[in-house]
Amino acid sequence: MRFIHAADLHLDSPFSGLKDMPSSILKELRESPFKAFQTIINEAISRQVDFIVLSGDLFDGENRSLRTQVRFRTEMEKLQQHQIPAYIIHGNHDHLSGSWITVELPENVHVFSGQTEVKRFEKIDGTTVHLYGFSYPRRHVRERMIETYIKAEGADYHIGLLHGNLEGNSEHSPYAPFSLKELAGKDFDYWALGHIHKHQVVSEDPLVIYPGNIQGRNRKESGVKGCLLVEFDGDMKRHSFIETSEVIWESETIEITADGGFDALFKKCREVMERKGFDGRSFLLELKLDAGNAAVSGEYLDELTRIMQEEDQGESFVWVYKIKVIQSMQMIRSNETLLPFMAEVSMLASEFDDTEAALAPLYIHPGARRFLDTIEPKEQRELVDEAERWLLQVFDAKK
Repeated sequence: MRFIHAADLHLDSPFSGLKDMPSSILKELRESPFKAFQTIINEAISRQVDFIVLSGDLFDGENRSLRTQVRFRTEMEKLQQHQIPAYIIHGNHDHLSGSWITVELPENVHVFSGQTEVKRFEKIDGTTVHLYGFSYPRRHVRERMIETYIKAEGADYHIGLLHGNLEGNSEHSPYAPFSLKELAGKDFDYWALGHIHKHQVVSEDPLVIYPGNIQGRNRKESGVKGCLLVEFDGDMKRHSFIETSEVIWESETIEITADGGFDALFKKCREVMERKGFDGRSFLLELKLDAGNAAVSGEYLDELTRIMQEEDQGESFVWVYKIKVIQSMQMIRSNETLLPFMAEVSMLASEFDDTEAALAPLYIHPGARRFLDTIEPKEQRELVDEAERWLLQVFDAKK
C-alpha cells in the first residue's frame, strides 16, 4: 500500500509585503501554491498511489474564495478519474466555522467532521485501512484532541490525521497539543501530521511525520518544500520526500572587508545570483553581508538591492528581495565615533524589552492581523536590532 501525505497547502496565501517586485514574478509567486498542489496530484497519479491524505490548512483563510475552491475541486476530479480517494482534515486556518459558499466535492473526497471519526479504505486486493481524524470546528482548538483518537480493530493498517502542535515546540501556536508518548500509546501505524511548516520526522517507531508546507510563503519558510510518499509492505514502512516548491526562499552569506570597495561586493553578489541561476529553479534570495570586525556603512544597501533586482530574469528567476549587513550590535555600539545622542539611542535599544506591547496595535488591527504570524523572542530582538541599525545609518548620513 502506498499513499501521499501533504499538509498546510495555504492555497490562497496573500504573499504581502514584497515591494518593488515585477508583476510577472509576483504573479508566479501567488500562483506557486496551486502549482505545488498540482505537482502533488500529478505525483499521486503517476505513482498510482492508493489514496492521499491532506492534514489541514488547505486554505489560508477561514473565508475561502470560490475561485480557490473550484480550482481545488478540479484537482480532486483528476484523482477521481484514476480512482484515487482523498482524506482531508481542516486546520486552524480553514476551520469549519468560517463563512463561505460551499462548492460540492466529488465522491472520492472524504472530509472529516468537527469530531474525531474513523473512515475506512479497502483496496481491490482486500487490504484495509482505518483513517482517524477531525477538522477544526473553530479557529482555536486548545483541547488535547489526541485523547479522542480510539483505535478501531478490524483493519490491516491504522493512520491518524492530526493538525496540531507537538509539545516542546514553542515556535507555533499550541493548537490540539500532543506528546510523542501519547501518539505511541495509540498503536497506529502512521501519524500524518500538519501545522508545522518545516519537514520533520518526529519518530520512526511509531512513524510520525510533519511533511511541512508545500510552498514557502515568506523568509521564515526557507528551503525546499514538499510532501511525502509513504509505503507499507507488511511490517516494513518506507517514506520519501517529494519536492513541490515552485519558488524557494533562501539566504546566502557573503563575507566582505571594509577595504574591498563597492565593485568587489557587487561582483560577489552577482556570483551568488549566477550560481543560483544555474540551478534552474526560482529563488527569492536574501543576501547577508558578513562584515566581521570591520566597520561597514549600510548607506548604499538599498541602491545595491535595486541594482541586483535589475539583473535579467529568465523563465526561472533569482530575485534579491533584501540585502543586509550582519554585524554584532555590541561591536556597533562600542564604536567610539557615535554621537552622544546616538550612543543614548543605542543604550535604550539594548535595554528595550517591550516589543510585544509595541506590536500590539498591529495584531488588533482588522486589516493587518490576518497577515501576521506569531513573532518569537529571537525575531523580536532582531527587529529591535534592525531598527537600531537603521537609525544609526540615518543619523550617520546626516553628520
